[in-house]
Amino acid sequence: MALGKSKFDPNESPADRAYNWGRRGVDMTSNLVRNWLGSHTESSLLLRQQNLRRRVYGSGAQLHHMTAIVLGLGVFITALFVDYNIIHEFWTRALSNEFGEVPPALATTVAAKSLQVVFATLAVHYLISHIGHGGRIAFSLIIFAITAVMIIGIGLLWANNSLPAGAKVFGLDVNQSAQQVDQFLKGLGIKPPRAASVPAEVKVLKKYELLIWLFSLGVIFLVVASIGAMALHTAMRGFTGMTGGALYDNHSEAVRGNRIRDELKAAELDLAHLRRDEDAFLVSKLREFTNVYTQGVVHARFGSSRQGYLLRRVDEATREVESSWEGFGTSSNVENLDEHRPRRAAQG
Repeated sequence: MALGKSKFDPNESPADRAYNWGRRGVDMTSNLVRNWLGSHTESSLLLRQQNLRRRVYGSGAQLHHMTAIVLGLGVFITALFVDYNIIHEFWTRALSNEFGEVPPALATTVAAKSLQVVFATLAVHYLISHIGHGGRIAFSLIIFAITAVMIIGIGLLWANNSLPAGAKVFGLDVNQSAQQVDQFLKGLGIKPPRAASVPAEVKVLKKYELLIWLFSLGVIFLVVASIGAMALHTAMRGFTGMTGGALYDNHSEAVRGNRIRDELKAAELDLAHLRRDEDAFLVSKLREFTNVYTQGVVHARFGSSRQGYLLRRVDEATREVESSWEGFGTSSNVENLDEHRPRRAAQG
């Protein structure tokens, strides 16, 4: 009797299936063991080997990884270029004299200060690499929300500036509002082309104009740097998918990719063992099934009586299956294992 049920996973390896049966406390029978052995016939192993090889080395997988690397690095480099120009312009303005020129003594510091974009983008990359999948989703949503606000703001300014004087949308004189916004945003020493009284709320905001300008600059920098960092993360995932990652890489993407590679190697070794000595191969698979199932039972931490019962049942089931055959052919039906020994005896 099973303590729990789970949906069938076509990508689940036979070893994982045996382990999960043990974790769920499935009462093992000889029929379940025979069905498990059905995934170790030559045709089943060939199919599994081909599917795993397609997932690891297939043309679609390689194209996907290469596309992720190229596009990811392209977006990353573009983000660095954009952020570099933003910070370079900021430091040029901050260090310029009354004539708008950077003193020669400070000219070389502008480029040095602008290179902070590299470290800032890499810092964001390291951040999103260590906050997990859920953290990356939350961070992406925050950046998306900030970007949406920026796009809406730019769109409204562009639309308002494009409307003729006196135009109204939903009963509001949006052009007059646009004039007020223009006066606020262009307050860096640039006189508006038309004389107009500055509203009181704009006068209040102008006191905090520098802080607002710096904050807006920082937000734009953060958005571009975050997009570049996420693009770099995508490129690294593509590179990991092609190479398998480094030995110390314990990220979930690298672990999943290495596990699939290990399963492919195991399927190839099983297929070679089956073709070399079928009977010895099936006996070794029965031993493997017992060991993996036992690990699942032990890790589930059942009570001593329940654990002892499950281990006795799996031992009885595997012994029953092993005593009912001397081996079966690659085209045998798993449900007819009991009939195989008499058939072999008749053939002998």
